[in-house]
Amino acid sequence: MNVLLIGSGGREHALAWKLAQSARLGKLFAAPGNPGIARHAELVAMDVADHEAVIGFCRRQQIGLVVIGPEAPLVAGLADDLRAAGVPVFGPGRAAAQLEGSKGFTKDLCANAGIPTAGYVRAEHAEDGLARLAPFGLPVVIKADGLAAGKGVVIASTREEAEQAIRAADGPMVIEEFLDGEEASLFALSDGTTVVPFGSAQDHKRVGDGDVGPNTGGMGAYSPARVLTPALERQAMREIVEPTVKAMAEAGTPFVGVLYAGLMLTPTGPKLIEYNARFGDPECQVLMPRLESDLLELLLACAEGKLEGADVRFSDRVALTVVMAARGYPGTPETGGEIDDIDDAEAAGTIVFQAGTKEQDGRLVASGGRVLAVTAEGPTVRWAQHAAYTAVDRIRFPSGFCRRDIGWREVARETKERG
Repeated sequence: MNVLLIGSGGREHALAWKLAQSARLGKLFAAPGNPGIARHAELVAMDVADHEAVIGFCRRQQIGLVVIGPEAPLVAGLADDLRAAGVPVFGPGRAAAQLEGSKGFTKDLCANAGIPTAGYVRAEHAEDGLARLAPFGLPVVIKADGLAAGKGVVIASTREEAEQAIRAADGPMVIEEFLDGEEASLFALSDGTTVVPFGSAQDHKRVGDGDVGPNTGGMGAYSPARVLTPALERQAMREIVEPTVKAMAEAGTPFVGVLYAGLMLTPTGPKLIEYNARFGDPECQVLMPRLESDLLELLLACAEGKLEGADVRFSDRVALTVVMAARGYPGTPETGGEIDDIDDAEAAGTIVFQAGTKEQDGRLVASGGRVLAVTAEGPTVRWAQHAAYTAVDRIRFPSGFCRRDIGWREVARETKERG
């Protein structure tokens, strides 16, 4: 079967790496891809915003499945147009992708379906938001309503910070109560009716060690998130994920794809922070190495409505990834920095997934904010952390930086358990 993968980031490199291992795969194409993805797929120079061009390519190349990686094409309705043309696709249509595309839509769905989440109000503009701020205590959370690449959230600890965030958003937004607890990410595959859990992870959103500084798209992650115990995972599936999929189906907008639930583990149980309508980045980079099932088979089962009874198996080993970002990120990143010695880093058994990279005059250089995701596996988080940072230190990327404490909470717990 020929497959077309849409996207060019670290998430798509991880998907390409795993799809390439499937016995069902004929030829893998990627649009637009990146130099790392090119090791597993034929890159296609195609404007994925031109839906007719994508459909035409699928017909010419007899594509049996399209896998849409990023959120923007989903919110733009690429999956709808592909399905209308008879092309099987993994990814929700425009209406279902609102679960990520509109924070307000998701909060309203939660309120109507009784799904546990933070108290909130919606505001259409800054003046409206300032008027609705008063009932909230501190800290308070301000979220831009649309897509924000993981950076549209401000946790304000003072009233002044909250007002500044509201003025900066100056458009549709959600104001939320602050939830106390530890965050974890739960993934689930859905074919529109059947939904099955698909692993957990813990991301590190803040740019600096110790979780300080501004939010980013993610500076690293590990999987599984042991803090999300089997009992808590079952509770989150029962009270949050399954009611969401049911509500979407009942509304006539079934969710087909991967639903990524960002959870806060509060003293009263898991609560939904927000949804993503695609695999996380960098969470995908720790899920794929642990997945023992055939990824292509699972994604095709979702697209064909045949997920019931699917074989979903993950290794018991831990995977941990460290993001190497370009200096200046999450502000304006310094692009053009040369990257070398990736092969040396991978010689130790790690995987270096490429994100913001391009080839320039025969050299690999940085072309975005998050550039590499250096991923290692091991029996414990501490072991995987050590292996990942050993590989990081073998890579020459002078204009790059990374956090040095990915997995720190779980490392601390492991250390405490050992006494």
